[in-house]
Amino acid sequence: MLNTDFNIIFWFILGVITLGAAVMATLTLIKVIRLRNVRLSWKTGKMQGYPLFSTLFLASAFLVGAIAAYSGSLEEMIIAALFGWLGLCWFTASFFIAKRFITDHGIVKNVNEPSQTVAWHQILDFVEDEDENGCRYIFIYYPDEHACFKECNNLIRLELYVPWHHKKAFQKLISHKLGSRIRCYLNEGIDVHKLD
Repeated sequence: MLNTDFNIIFWFILGVITLGAAVMATLTLIKVIRLRNVRLSWKTGKMQGYPLFSTLFLASAFLVGAIAAYSGSLEEMIIAALFGWLGLCWFTASFFIAKRFITDHGIVKNVNEPSQTVAWHQILDFVEDEDENGCRYIFIYYPDEHACFKECNNLIRLELYVPWHHKKAFQKLISHKLGSRIRCYLNEGIDVHKLD
């Protein structure tokens, strides 16, 4: 009796978690598809833009699935398939959450978090700092789209790392979007190392 109750609870929890992961991945994909006028996008992270934990979980699920298929147990294969689906959904959501999208409207740092989307007109100023792998931008912006210029007491900082192969296109885009309000790339600019 106790074993049967445990099996029912296990299958219920696994089903709910798998369904939740599928919903999360679907909503993330819908938000990515709904982004309009994407000018640039790139992967971020330590593993060439691939999420570490979801990748390891997905690989483990495939390994367990291969072992279950080799042993021939139907219940174990179903469990492994559900864990594989869970891993695939987690990987998909993590992969797109870690991508940076630059649109005509602004900078989308996380598609699932609207507060991490900054419209171009919210940006007050920015600093550019280069290194051997790319360029780090620090944007200072207003948290509220309708804030006025005089309300400078609650500004927010957004850091964005741009890879080398996107640097020129990104500079051209921010020059176009911010150039009328901020002097962008008219001269060599400010050396941030001299500001320390």
